[in-house]
This record gives sequence, structure tokens and C-alpha cells, in this order.
Amino acid sequence: MKKLLPLILVLGATQWGCMKQIPPASVGVRFNARTGLSEHLVKPQVVWLGFAERLIVYPTSIRNATYTKNSSEGERQGDDSIKASTSEGSILPVDITVSYHVEAADVLKAFQNFGTEDLEQVQREFIRWTTIYGLNVVAGQKSIFDLTSKDRAALSSQVKDVIKPILGDWGLTVDDIYVGEVYPNQQVRAKVDERIANVNALELAKVSLERAKIDAETTLTNAKKQAELNRLLALQGDKVIELKRLEVLKKAIEKWNGKSPIIGSGTIPFTNLSL
Repeated sequence: MKKLLPLILVLGATQWGCMKQIPPASVGVRFNARTGLSEHLVKPQVVWLGFAERLIVYPTSIRNATYTKNSSEGERQGDDSIKASTSEGSILPVDITVSYHVEAADVLKAFQNFGTEDLEQVQREFIRWTTIYGLNVVAGQKSIFDLTSKDRAALSSQVKDVIKPILGDWGLTVDDIYVGEVYPNQQVRAKVDERIANVNALELAKVSLERAKIDAETTLTNAKKQAELNRLLALQGDKVIELKRLEVLKKAIEKWNGKSPIIGSGTIPFTNLSL
């Protein structure tokens, strides 16, 4: 009887099998280990599994693979940031998050590539190293100052362009990449601070130069105006004297009583006429 017990258990498993559910927002693959055949199942349902059959279920909701320096975040304790090499050869720890999901149409591709439904394992063994590769492909063409600048939207987009097709071939759809904080060491930070100081000094020098140009142009304009005014006044000098003489003559005529003087040359005042 004891010898027949294992055979009975095997036959029972063959006959009875088991049932497993594909929950909502998930897709599954029923895999037969004896035949090697895989069946693509995309609807939430209860699946009957026979002997040597296995159901692999992938959630289709978006997941975040986060790699940060903060020990309380990410999938590992301690510093879990991705190390990026710059064009100068400096190594900078970088916080980065990869948002991804499994499309229902790609579930079979994901199973064939990973052979597991444990997405935590997929993140550790596939997404992590792909992210390291993608970040360093982009960072290797950037300077320290590019990586430490506040505008990292372009950097995130470039990393996504590298990572997305690689993970897409494995059945993972990349929704977004977010490059967060960059952590330069003390020596790198000193270089960054020096660069910022130089840039600020250059901008200040540019402003001072522009102000000097404006002041010089103002002075030149005022000098031209004064020179033109002096020229006009010089031209009007003789005319002013003649006008003044006529004004005096007019006043003298207004005071003349119209009588010729008894003594004198005998000419009519204010004329060249002789009596």
C-alpha cells in the first residue's frame, strides 16, 4: 500500500488539478511544462490548471522602479542611487525612477523573456541594469554642470529614449523616466560653485559693459546737441546785433518830433537826405 501511495498522489494531481484566478488589471499566461505550450489569457477569470501546468500573472497597472540615495526609499536599504559617469570622468550618484507596465498584448513576450511573474525580481535583474546603462550612455556625453543643473527634463527624456526600446523588446512598456537629485562630492561641488561664481561675474561684467555703452552714447548725444546749438547761435550772432540796432533806431524815431535840428549837418534825422 505504501508503494502505491506516491502513484495515487500523482494520479490524483493529474485528475484533480487546481484552480487559480487572474485578478482585474492583470493578464496571464498558462504554461504547460510537459508540452512547452503557452496560452495567452487577457481577461480576469478563474483558470483550471492541470498537472504540470502553471499560471503566470502580470499586473497591467503602472509600477515604479525607484533607485535613490535616500535609505528609506527604493528597493534596497542604504544608498541605492545610480552612479553616472560624466564627460570629465566624474562619478555622480543620481536618483532616478522608471515608470513602466506590462501591456496585455506583450504578456507572452514578457513571460518568454523573464520566465517569472515576480516583477520585483525583474526590477532587480533587468530594469536596474538597463537603467544604469541608459543613464551612463546619456551622462557620458554631458558635463558635470549639465547634470547638476536644475532643468533635468531634457536629461530624463534622453534617458527614456535609450531605455524604452530595450525594455520594449522584453515586453515592458516604459511610461516615463524621472531623473531626480544629483549628489556631487565635495570636490565636484567646489568646481560647480566656482563655475557658478564665474558665470555670475561674467553676467555682471556684461551688465556693466552695457551700462557703460549707454552712458557713453548718452554723453555723445548730449555733446552733439550742444555743438549744434553753439553752431546755430554763432550763425545768429550778426543777425541779433542788426536786429538790436534796428530796435534802438525804432525807439529813437518814435521819440522824434518831426522837426529838423537847427544846428548840425542839415540832414534829416535817421535818413541820408539833406535839407
